[in-house]
Amino acid sequence: MNYDLIIAIACIGAVIQETPLWQNLLTYFGLDFKPFNCPLCLTFWTSIPFFIVTTGWWFIFNSIVAAVAAELINKQLRRL
Repeated sequence: MNYDLIIAIACIGAVIQETPLWQNLLTYFGLDFKPFNCPLCLTFWTSIPFFIVTTGWWFIFNSIVAAVAAELINKQLRRL
C-alpha cells in the first residue's frame, strides 16, 4: 500500500477546503455544492485517477481511506 500518497492526498484535500481562495472560486463559478465543498467527497473523487495508476484494483480502498483521513484532518483543522 502506498501510505505516503494516501496521506499526501488526504492532507491536500483537507487543507484546500479551508483556504479562502477555494471558497471564493466555488462561489464565483457557482460550484458551492457537493462534491466540491465537502472534503470527503472531493478527496474521494480526485484521488481515484491517482490510485488507479499507482495501485490498480486497490484504488477503491485507497480512495476511501484517503477520503476518510481528509475528513478527519479537516475536522481537526476546524477545531484550531
